[in-house]
Amino acid sequence: MINDSNIQNVKAYRARWLLPMSAPPIENGIIVCDHEKILAIGAYEDFQDDIPETLIDLEDTVIFPAFVNVHTHLEQQPFTEPVQRYYSYLNQSAANWENRNVEQRTEIISRNIEESNRFGTIALGDFSTDGLSAKLLKDEHVFARVFHETKGFKNFESAIIFKTMQEQIARIAPMNRITNHLGMSSPWELSPDLFKNISIHERHIAIHMSMTEDEIEFLISGKGPARQYLLSKNDFDYSWNPPRVTPVQYFFSNRYYARHNILIHMNRLSDMDIDLIKNTPAKVNVCICPRSSTTLNLTPTPVKRILDKGVNICMGTESKTLSGDLDIRKDIIECVNQSGVNSETALKFATLNGAYAIGFHKEVGSLDVGKTSRCLMIPARNGSQNDPFAAILDLTQEVHWLDDDKTTNR
Repeated sequence: MINDSNIQNVKAYRARWLLPMSAPPIENGIIVCDHEKILAIGAYEDFQDDIPETLIDLEDTVIFPAFVNVHTHLEQQPFTEPVQRYYSYLNQSAANWENRNVEQRTEIISRNIEESNRFGTIALGDFSTDGLSAKLLKDEHVFARVFHETKGFKNFESAIIFKTMQEQIARIAPMNRITNHLGMSSPWELSPDLFKNISIHERHIAIHMSMTEDEIEFLISGKGPARQYLLSKNDFDYSWNPPRVTPVQYFFSNRYYARHNILIHMNRLSDMDIDLIKNTPAKVNVCICPRSSTTLNLTPTPVKRILDKGVNICMGTESKTLSGDLDIRKDIIECVNQSGVNSETALKFATLNGAYAIGFHKEVGSLDVGKTSRCLMIPARNGSQNDPFAAILDLTQEVHWLDDDKTTNR
């Protein structure tokens, strides 16, 4: 299957299970890698006499692709007191960031990047206030789309807001692995002109949408807690008229979407909303954040209804403020409990589907030849030897990067 005579740093691993995610599980499998890419993968018997001399037998373990955390806020950390109300979360998060200097902000983001790595994240979508995370991620072995969170409800201020955010992105050196984009905060926090400018300018858009009943009430009637919040921030535009439709209908009927779109949370959706998502000519992904929904007592995202329409579902941890940590395995478990999908489907949300959502599917998301060799392994214990998905969701076992010292010195 592979000729490794002229390839440096080749390693082969044998494991009880390999989970490609793009194909069925492989029992008693071998994966061959160099320090950058996967060179071969298959069942042990298929290699015959072509097994590299560097074979490392990991015995009862599962090897699987690293996680893709499509939505997080690396600049946030848990509050002293648990979050109880949505608008309090918004106010406190903004205040906490504004009141910190660059050194403190750098420390928070760096700590969260390290935590993401420890929990096995290879790619992510981050919502950033000032773009600092993009500068810090460039030195990490990770793929990322950083969405510079843009908001402003007053239509007459849209031009200056748009220009300011573009200048913020322009100050960051471009990279292939770390890309920067204007991110939309929420439909009730953006003016129509700001929506239009972003959708015209950007190829990749991420937006929090259809998260609360208040959001729907505001777009239909112009009233409710969302209006009061904007008034409290002196950010309400009295010339604005409510569109009298749901957030999803408002977004798509006005063509505020781009070529690639990530719709985050999506807790409250009608069948018409889901049909609109499915039938749009653009690429649309729904990113669920199960633990944050539980924290805020929100209606869980209707995962099965979305899946039935064939829409790509991916997953994010949201922020540590709402989820406590950046361990996406806990969101996979919460997804299974909330929606009733099986663990294989939920794991796919956090790997292959996520890679497609952020556009790095050629590099990450599955164990395929040519993709990154930076993948994960976990011991299959506690009776999970015959169920690789149960092994991954066994939180008593830590995940390890396949090429770290803990792998070869078990």
